[in-house]
Amino acid sequence: MEMKRLWICLLALLVLAGCGGNPTDVGVTLVVPQSAGSYSLNMETEWMEYDPSVDSIWCILSYEGEGEPLEFGAEYRLEVQTDSGWEKVPWKNEAWEDILYTLPAGESWAFPCVLSLFDYDFTEGTYRVVKDLEVLPGEAEPLPCWAEFTLRKGAAVSAEAPYGFGPMEEVPEYGDPAELAASGAVVFTEAGTENADAAETFLDKVSLGIPCQLRTLQSYYESWPMLIDVIYENGSFLWRMRTGGEITEKRFSYIVTDGADVYLSNGADWTATEAYDSDRAFLVPSGSGSGLLSVAQELMGGQTTGNTAWYRVWTQDGGKSAFLTRTPTEFGVEGSDSGSLYDLGDWYDSAPSITGLAWQADGTLRLTCETAEGGTVCYDFDPESGYLTEALCGLPTAN
Repeated sequence: MEMKRLWICLLALLVLAGCGGNPTDVGVTLVVPQSAGSYSLNMETEWMEYDPSVDSIWCILSYEGEGEPLEFGAEYRLEVQTDSGWEKVPWKNEAWEDILYTLPAGESWAFPCVLSLFDYDFTEGTYRVVKDLEVLPGEAEPLPCWAEFTLRKGAAVSAEAPYGFGPMEEVPEYGDPAELAASGAVVFTEAGTENADAAETFLDKVSLGIPCQLRTLQSYYESWPMLIDVIYENGSFLWRMRTGGEITEKRFSYIVTDGADVYLSNGADWTATEAYDSDRAFLVPSGSGSGLLSVAQELMGGQTTGNTAWYRVWTQDGGKSAFLTRTPTEFGVEGSDSGSLYDLGDWYDSAPSITGLAWQADGTLRLTCETAEGGTVCYDFDPESGYLTEALCGLPTAN
């Protein structure tokens, strides 16, 4: 058994040179021979370098090949490279949720290594996140899979710029497109598109639940440059656009596609987007997202399969959301740590169908409904008190 283990580790080192590339070149791939084929495991950090001010290091575990689904827990450990070799970084209070994850072959899984959970003064240096995985059936000792990263003062990814971009407000109105492309932005000019693959990387991260940001610049002759940030965190997308010196903000819930372009929307798919006449915004300019359609289709499938919410709107600060289900009289409200589902049938015997909802400036929810007779009626719902009151339709609401 020891000879077999040594052979596997040597094989892993042989294939290491061809691994990584995106998102990092630092990781380890284990190639494990099986009677019916082989499979490989690879673990990487989202970025290669971080400023010591960051709190979370996202890791991506990929599983390829013909093996059975991989099962593992939430446990991981952090090690630091010293003159004596790799040393374990102590936890403040090590405790793990009793949960079992299942990763099918051909898929990836992401998790954060949270530095504030460790009893350690993080300074510049080389670190690695390690997960012990049982890659051989019946193996008594699991093999480690790890991802290395570096902490360096002044790195692009920091507490102030957690996704590698500084504030939009600090970018010059007529900034150099080449410099923006070098910083990771997708740039559209008369000469063509630079850094186009950053948009696909953004969607890949969204599919794994990794908080991330996409920055695009549209800079054409005889028009104001249009700088757009899309920030994905806590389950929603904050869309910010600057053009002509003015900044506009909206918050969206989903990625959708009509088969030609990719949009941000509050509908979980294109049917819901149209049914509720949802606000929408292009993720990239119309006609330039053909390479993103397959990823967007997969995201839409995940948004509608086994998902109660068919249409969702967020408060502007992203702290609370309200949603509609496929049951015409149902709506729900969710906060950071709680959620409730309601039905207008609990208030009215002949409950109208909900056709729209929006957050108002006072924190209440405006429900626009259609009666069985074809009329329109509106209600205001207070999530704090649970009170539903009839409202005068046509008055403006505030998102």
